[in-house]
Amino acid sequence: MEACNLCGGTRWKSLEHVEETRVVRCDCGLVFVTPQPPRRAIEEAYSEEYYNSWEVQAQRRARIWRQRVQRVESFASPPGRLLDVGCGDGDFLQAARARGWNVTGTEFSPYAVTAAADDGLAVHPGELWEVGFPADTFDMVTCWHAIEHVTDPRRLVEEIHRILRPGGWFVLATPNLHDYIFRAAYLVARRCWRRIYEPGEREIHLYSFSERTLRKLVASARFDVVEAGFDRGAAAVWGKVIVNEIAYAWFRISGYNWGMALELVARKPPKGLG
Repeated sequence: MEACNLCGGTRWKSLEHVEETRVVRCDCGLVFVTPQPPRRAIEEAYSEEYYNSWEVQAQRRARIWRQRVQRVESFASPPGRLLDVGCGDGDFLQAARARGWNVTGTEFSPYAVTAAADDGLAVHPGELWEVGFPADTFDMVTCWHAIEHVTDPRRLVEEIHRILRPGGWFVLATPNLHDYIFRAAYLVARRCWRRIYEPGEREIHLYSFSERTLRKLVASARFDVVEAGFDRGAAAVWGKVIVNEIAYAWFRISGYNWGMALELVARKPPKGLG
């Protein structure tokens, strides 16, 4: 039996069952898909067709990436070495490079790796741990809505810790398991509940995190979690933007994050402290 990626346990509750695939919640709270689809199926999901569908959102996405760079620079300033894990076709890397960062990326999609290379970006194919970066290489590592797609999130954050220099920063965002306001809007618009996983869906989410499980995962890799909260850059489609802004207003009033996504900021302890 596959063990939970967060706690190693095997006590689960089934939430959804689609053919041979189950979505389960471990006793520790982590929600994940078991068994995982084959690697080839994950790679093929992020084809040229997937990225072409973003063209109508290009202006909004460019604004999101500029805001992401500003967020990163509230913790560290260029010049410095920045790695974006799951960088897609490299739009965020281009925005960071324009600000003076020395940028590198990793990406699972063969199409996106080629597209990024055509723009002069250094992007390595496959999972982060397959690249073999030297230890203490980067000043900043970002991971924008990618950790939910990787096959082994624990191994990912451990590798990020290894390749960050002491005192380096890790900033990530991921969909929020507790996206109650979006779920309500989905029910009203489509008259059905949003499923966590569907075969052949446009994006394959293998893991679903709450703020608690995300904090626990990152802290388990010996990071200091500096803050965790609301990700306002989670949506590029206007309908979703509006719903997410309603959720943000609720977050500001109540303190409950029922928005579409989480943002977490962590730091590798300076040498001698971690």
